[in-house]
Amino acid sequence: MVEVSQVIGRAKTALVGDSQKAVISAIMARGAEQQAEGKRLRFCGTVKFSGSIRKRIKDTILPIIDRIVDTLDLDGKNFEISAVNLGAASALDVGVTVTGLSADVPIFIAMLSEALQISVSNDFVATGHIASLEGDISAVKGIPAKVEAAKNDGTIKHFIYGDLENDESLKVLSPNERNRSIDAIMAARDSLHTRAVSGIGQLIRLVFTEENIVLASLREGFFCLSMIPAQFNNPGQDVVSFLTENNQKRFWDILDYHFLSGHCEKGRELLRSFAQFYIRRKEYPKGFGARLFHLIRSVPPALRKLKIDFPILDQGLFNDIITFAGNDDNDDIPLLLDAARGRNIANTSPINIQPEIQVSDSESMVFDTIVSMINEQALAEKFGIIDSARACFVLEQPKFETFQEFIDILETYIIHLQRYIGSSFEIPNTDAPRNKAVELLKKTFNNKGGDKAAFVQARDGTQGGIRFILDMITEQCKAEKQDAYIDRVLKDAIPDMTLDERVKCIQAIMNKIGPFLPEEIRNQPMKRFARNDDTLRTIILTYVKCRDKFNQSLSSM
Repeated sequence: MVEVSQVIGRAKTALVGDSQKAVISAIMARGAEQQAEGKRLRFCGTVKFSGSIRKRIKDTILPIIDRIVDTLDLDGKNFEISAVNLGAASALDVGVTVTGLSADVPIFIAMLSEALQISVSNDFVATGHIASLEGDISAVKGIPAKVEAAKNDGTIKHFIYGDLENDESLKVLSPNERNRSIDAIMAARDSLHTRAVSGIGQLIRLVFTEENIVLASLREGFFCLSMIPAQFNNPGQDVVSFLTENNQKRFWDILDYHFLSGHCEKGRELLRSFAQFYIRRKEYPKGFGARLFHLIRSVPPALRKLKIDFPILDQGLFNDIITFAGNDDNDDIPLLLDAARGRNIANTSPINIQPEIQVSDSESMVFDTIVSMINEQALAEKFGIIDSARACFVLEQPKFETFQEFIDILETYIIHLQRYIGSSFEIPNTDAPRNKAVELLKKTFNNKGGDKAAFVQARDGTQGGIRFILDMITEQCKAEKQDAYIDRVLKDAIPDMTLDERVKCIQAIMNKIGPFLPEEIRNQPMKRFARNDDTLRTIILTYVKCRDKFNQSLSSM
């Protein structure tokens, strides 16, 4: 799955020009130095902002941002605001002056994102009018054209707009335009996720993810702020409430999800930010070691071995954070060290799993992870660099008469290949590359006449000559590395799998192909196939290879 890019201080919108056609644009907000005479806003770039928009940002949007930032006990910011034309703007000759009300919402998103350093996804378009100092949002004109522009842009997945049912929208839209807008939104639902918002509290729930809020709160310092009441009286208070409600639970839930899903680097990033936050506060988080230790124990052993690369917390951060531990934390520190390094983690049944993830799902994660690491697509991504190395190897129509000269060319290629894929021989000027070249040549042409036949073919230029020889050696090298990688993955995973995990693994395969198997096999107890390492290995490999072959057949049709 392709990850959606995350950005700070940027929000896409749709601009409608004089032709009544819309194009996708982006509003950008960046922190800036205060301008002369106390001015906190600076507008720049080739796209112009009308006087009415500038006044609305100053009188309405900026005060809302300031109130949120002040409540979070953060320093206020000055902003440099700009917009860019994207895609078809030039082709459609759309005007480059932003007017009207519809840019209010993306301007607010960009400014709040920059003020709080919260990333937002790059796959949505937002349009709407900030109708009050409390953060109410109302509908705007031109919805049909904006929806059409969003549909035609391949990067847009979500369309956010002011609620057409809101009474305030009736002041802007005529009944006919309102009906056309509703029809356009309904018609777009097959290709876009459309969401109506009536206030900035609803808005930020759509554009700020829980993970991005946690990361920003740790880095900017409002992670532990808990003085905001759960009840709110207006959209602005709703924003602050949402940004501060139970960030501790958010943190542990997200960390749990990443390690259970095998997203080790993202888990590390969260832990790093968490530790740095408490180091800045000169405080040791109570129960940190115990919670992290039990979280790591909750990851199935095979998945833990395959996907978690210890240590998960830098030694320097560990040393810094324990300096703030008190006497009551003495028992917690060894648990934190063990969790960070992956030591003394008993191979017990998973515990402390998120409520929404059942134990059976957790166990089947091991099978899903193994398949995701050794299927054809994963291998192509991991070892595609070998093909790239072959493609960039320059071969000037070499002429050679002796077998020695032939081996010299192969040796040169092996050195190039090893350097390109990051596994160069440690000691230069040794026989290792030449020996490897001879070894690969013999293996590659073992059933094709041997190395002497390969030499004759390369020398005489038959059947592709030396280029064909290099292609074949490349395929042999890639196959060996893939086999070694698959073997390592299975050796790392299978011995550490509990019997329940092994049964779940076999059951996962049976659920997919069981109906096509003879009844006598379907009726066999799963434990029969699960107990033996070699049997389980063979079943997994056979399933993956068959699935890959089926996918190849469909792709070629």
